[in-house]
Amino acid sequence: MLALVTGGGGRLGNVLVRRLVEDGQKVRVLEPGTLPESLAGLDIEFMSGSVLDTGDVARAADGVDVVYHLAAKIDLSPKKDPMMFAINVDGTRNVVDACLSRGLRLVHTSSHHALVREPLDQPLTEDRPLALTEKCEYHRSKAIGETIVLDACQRGLDAVIVNPGSMIGPHDYEPSMIGAVLIDLYFGRIPVLLEMLSDYVDVRDVADGMIAAAKKGRVGERYFLTGDVIPVMQMVSLYAELTGAKVPTRALPLWVGWVVLPFALAVSALTKKEPFITADMLRASVSNDEVSHDKAHRELGYTIRTLRESLADAVGWYRDRGWLGA
Repeated sequence: MLALVTGGGGRLGNVLVRRLVEDGQKVRVLEPGTLPESLAGLDIEFMSGSVLDTGDVARAADGVDVVYHLAAKIDLSPKKDPMMFAINVDGTRNVVDACLSRGLRLVHTSSHHALVREPLDQPLTEDRPLALTEKCEYHRSKAIGETIVLDACQRGLDAVIVNPGSMIGPHDYEPSMIGAVLIDLYFGRIPVLLEMLSDYVDVRDVADGMIAAAKKGRVGERYFLTGDVIPVMQMVSLYAELTGAKVPTRALPLWVGWVVLPFALAVSALTKKEPFITADMLRASVSNDEVSHDKAHRELGYTIRTLRESLADAVGWYRDRGWLGA
């Protein structure tokens, strides 16, 4: 079994590659540039290339049995990188076309925020409509990417969609946005928190869910690979317990963030630095009280570990990297 992983050097990608290798599968990774640190030492075939180049995608897809499409760009800043929409939409189309023409199994990675979340007091499930008019361009681009996959399924594409939640855990090389927040919290660089909800899930559980989706997922179906919804103060309190860091003891209502937003953007314009808060960050901080992963549990055997275990392993990873001091 030869698996192609696009974006295999990223936050989720490198963990998926590790799990595939552990599963005894041969892995080919399509990633721009040179072999990233996150994949160093792994027994894989690395192919430098872009999902925006149809020739690169075609060469990478030749001879493989299954494709895991993870290549994507996240941008929650006010001035969006035009490459985000291109990679998330056009790149997905290129991968879909390559899989369709070769009869390959495709596991497409989307996001739980690619679906309409309102009403928030009802569980978020796979049955919600796609958020094609979502104000957050990243979430909207992921929703459009899903339509490309689903439309191709009507033309014979053998594809399944997975929608991960907010990932924590080890092997966070960049670090991720969540990882950067945890590091800043440790050093007291975040004096105030906002009342946010998120479903935190271990990146290793997501990777295992993706492998199960490739083996068991039904064509044209989506599966939430999410975790338990945790209020920000509960997560931060656990983080303080694990690290000994002094963290904020209360969170302000989310609406305060909208009040502060114009000030943050003005400071950003003056200092030429990225704003500490953006509209899309605030939009991404809103969650349903429950994000259900029951379907993935029933059909894929998907399971999740505790937040304590995931957070403890993340802390250990950041310490080993020297990011939490000596």
